[in-house]
Amino acid sequence: GSAAMVLLLLVLIALVGLGQADEAPKVEVYSRRHANPGEENVLNCFVSGFHPPKIEILLLRNGEPMSNVQYADMSFNDKWYFQRLVYADFTPRKGDVYSCRVTHSAFREPQFFRWGTVLTLCPSFLQIQTSKLRLG
Repeated sequence: GSAAMVLLLLVLIALVGLGQADEAPKVEVYSRRHANPGEENVLNCFVSGFHPPKIEILLLRNGEPMSNVQYADMSFNDKWYFQRLVYADFTPRKGDVYSCRVTHSAFREPQFFRWGTVLTLCPSFLQIQTSKLRLG
């Protein structure tokens, strides 16, 4: 009886991740295929390496939430950090700005990660770097 209870407690402690501190998510915003104006595509926002698992991920078009957004199941990696893919069908148009807004306890305020293409001349990796700098 008590040995099984101790084992169960140890498993629960491992699942909680040994009280990990808040870990900020890494965010990647990218299209499934090479983007061309007027051609259907899929916008992906892959958020990984975060803890705790409570997180809000929104895909935005010109600052407004996109419709038909799909949320893949949350999973975790071998270090007990969580990851999730959020995606939506979209047709990029010149001048439209697409971004992924992430709200998590490791951020003081929601962070915006902009999708960059040849249309906007703004690579997403540069956006990620500048967002990190703003955290102070």
